[in-house]
Amino acid sequence: MSDSIPAGFEPFPVNKGFAVHVGPLYFKQTETAGILGFRVMPHHLNPVGNCHGGMMMTVMDMALGFNTRMAAGNESFPPSIQLAYDFLQPAELGDWLESDVTFTHTTRRMGFADGFLIGPRGPVMRCNGICKLPRDDDPRFGVAARQTPLPG
Repeated sequence: MSDSIPAGFEPFPVNKGFAVHVGPLYFKQTETAGILGFRVMPHHLNPVGNCHGGMMMTVMDMALGFNTRMAAGNESFPPSIQLAYDFLQPAELGDWLESDVTFTHTTRRMGFADGFLIGPRGPVMRCNGICKLPRDDDPRFGVAARQTPLPG
């Protein structure tokens, strides 16, 4: 199993809460998207030795959220409203998985995105979702009080 992290990825900047328990996670910013990635480790495995679906769902939930936030130009945390997942093939111990998200549409308070979680043998998961785009002054979702800023 390789421990290397692909070029351009840095440790995910949110180092508290649930992200700490599922990590380590890595993030890369491009001009048009944020890419979330991780190496499948023993604590990510299900009972048959593949990456647990809940881990892959968590990563794509986060990736759709911050890509929706970035594309909409919103500064607040974008909670998920609806997510749908299709598992395409298993991911194995040691695989590097990374998100590939496309922002598709926005309304005044909702953002729509879809994407894939991609491994070394191609897509392992397809996902689409809707995220709430709170007002930037809504204290329930603001980032001002956070010690670590959200990516994007």
